[in-house]
Amino acid sequence: MEENENHLSNSIENFQSLKDLYDLQIAYIKKKGVHFTFVFVKYSDEISVSYEEFYQLVQENLRKSDFVFAHRSKQYIILVLSISKAMETKSFLGRLQSAISPFKIPLVAVIAEIANSLHPLEEILEVGEAEVMSLEFSDAQIVSIPHFMEKERIKMKVSIIENDHITQSIFSNLFQNLETAEQDLDVRVFNDGLEFVESDWYRSEHHHIIVLNDILPRKNGFEVLHYLRGLPNEEKYLILFISTRNSEEAQLYSFENGADAYFVRPFNLKIFEIRIKNHLRRSR
Repeated sequence: MEENENHLSNSIENFQSLKDLYDLQIAYIKKKGVHFTFVFVKYSDEISVSYEEFYQLVQENLRKSDFVFAHRSKQYIILVLSISKAMETKSFLGRLQSAISPFKIPLVAVIAEIANSLHPLEEILEVGEAEVMSLEFSDAQIVSIPHFMEKERIKMKVSIIENDHITQSIFSNLFQNLETAEQDLDVRVFNDGLEFVESDWYRSEHHHIIVLNDILPRKNGFEVLHYLRGLPNEEKYLILFISTRNSEEAQLYSFENGADAYFVRPFNLKIFEIRIKNHLRRSR
């Protein structure tokens, strides 16, 4: 792998910038599920413009959020279109084809939409190069490859902060039965708020469902709620408040301080389960 990376770093101009950009886009996939796209655009020295002029023509038609990289072989260029799926990329390439048509240049390109973090940059570049170099340059053609579109299993944390062991067991079993083909739920139980805060379990980039009892020994539910909503990236937490207090004042206080849902004991467990399923579906 090191030998291959050295080869790539020597063959692509500004390779480190490309690597940094790729790592950033992968972080967006993990955090937000946002796809992005590589485009490999073929060049031929048989056309009337030089490689440098061709590169400039493409660069002038990019959006501010997109990037272009030159290959030292001068046989193709590499585009990275952030926040773009294959369909959006095809629309962009249609506009690019119109822009370069006065120069009588056929647009020959390979689209590789990246939908997961499973593939190293080196693999994507190798596959893209092989595909684009296999295409004839005589006619315009745009080819999409599906190599990097498989769904990645999403890891989601679940914290049950509850000091009643029977309730702990009920919630644990519920979440363990809710795992899907796309999502892994990592469930952990805490007996009180202080145990949860001192655990550092909540310090990760993963989405995090928190079932939070309001009455707890040591740190109570409201203290934990205040603490979590004061953290950076606090929107990753879905906080489900559990209480015996049925007053409007208690519920308003909870929502005003960042609770996403408020369940008054005893409550319908099926409604609670549906609420979780809806959240998991939106998180795919």
